[in-house]
Amino acid sequence: MKYLIKEEAAQYIIDDKGKPKAVILPVEEYKKLLSLLSELADQREAKILSRSKEFKKIVSRGLKEIREGKVKGWKEVWDEL
Repeated sequence: MKYLIKEEAAQYIIDDKGKPKAVILPVEEYKKLLSLLSELADQREAKILSRSKEFKKIVSRGLKEIREGKVKGWKEVWDEL
């Protein structure tokens, strides 16, 4: 298959039938897109996780332990390492 760069915009690579097959982006725009996609995936994963009964159980147990004073601060844990 023969590929050409569309001259007017120089943003698409088209095949010999004129159909777009690839996009040319500046690296910074590409990195921004990857970052946005990653954020969306994280948000979707968090939403799914927050609906999980097991996750809610773990969070409830953790909050209970905090109220009961059964936890250590990060500095105390870090110093123990």
